[in-house]
Amino acid sequence: MEKMSKITASLSLCVMLVSLVVFAGCSSNAGNSTTESSEQGKGADVENGQAADKLVLRMGGTQTPSHPATAAAKDFAQMVNDTSNGQIEAKVMFGGVLGGEREITEAVQLGNVEMGWLSDVGMATVVPEIGFAYLPYLNTSYEQVENNYYNGWIGEEVKKRLAAKGIQLLAFMDNDFRWVTNSVHPVLKPADIKGMSIRVPEIPELIQFFDELGAMPTTMAVTEVVTALQQGAVDGQDNGAILNYTYGFYEFQPYMTITNHVFSGGGVVINKELWDGLSPERQKIILEAATEIVPEGNQISRANVSKYTQAMIDAGTQIDEPTPELVAAMEEAGRKVWENPDNVERYGKEVMDKILNR
Repeated sequence: MEKMSKITASLSLCVMLVSLVVFAGCSSNAGNSTTESSEQGKGADVENGQAADKLVLRMGGTQTPSHPATAAAKDFAQMVNDTSNGQIEAKVMFGGVLGGEREITEAVQLGNVEMGWLSDVGMATVVPEIGFAYLPYLNTSYEQVENNYYNGWIGEEVKKRLAAKGIQLLAFMDNDFRWVTNSVHPVLKPADIKGMSIRVPEIPELIQFFDELGAMPTTMAVTEVVTALQQGAVDGQDNGAILNYTYGFYEFQPYMTITNHVFSGGGVVINKELWDGLSPERQKIILEAATEIVPEGNQISRANVSKYTQAMIDAGTQIDEPTPELVAAMEEAGRKVWENPDNVERYGKEVMDKILNR
């Protein structure tokens, strides 16, 4: 009996020790749960006077290393890191490593990726309600872009519609005017583009626009364009000087026409639920970095249009101004896109009335 009592006492002591270890382990895990979340970009904010955990912001984009937005994103990351004393870390994950713009937009919307540097054309594949912002010939100069889009009613409507779909826009970003490029012959008059297969994003307005011109629009993601051009799957595509140069499209497209038929903007965006959960202090740090860095990047981007255009000419690309005949045909095609009755359902009567009666 004495032997059995000793065994029982030993077992009881073991149970007590195990319980203490388990309790301590659970307490430790509970204290670290927010830190683990922050490592995934979901860091807790300052609350009840307690120090905040580090916030990690993964930023997705399809831009190449030489694209002006890439340099701007790195400057943004540095600024938020410095201003937050290292408590906010923004990671630049560009070059399509997180997918095309559709995939990145969806990921930001769902909170699977915290931020994106995305074109309006790309975001509209997920939030088609913003597609009115780049209707053909809606904005034909940078002055109109600044007054009507970035600082006008167009921009306000875009922000509102993105927010309704879980995406908070922090700053507007240039994506460039769009040109017509191809590997067949110069496009100087309307007949030159008829029957030509042109890659376009998966956007109804651009599809209709090229249909109206008699071309054959083919949709695909921008990350697939180089391969399609190399293999001759399409004759041409429509991107401006910056993308043509930084993506290397000009290497397979010896003919370009400066049509400027569409201005595509874009934005630096963040998951809205994450944004709404941040403290005012962290929101201020992130927003101030975006509103300072992104406009500076836009100015560099616009300066690079001339720089890259000359670089492509020096490389042997033929770059032409459109003839008045071609401009007239494109304006007519653009107006037909505006008048498409489907636009009222897509964008609302109030928006389309503003555009049609301007």
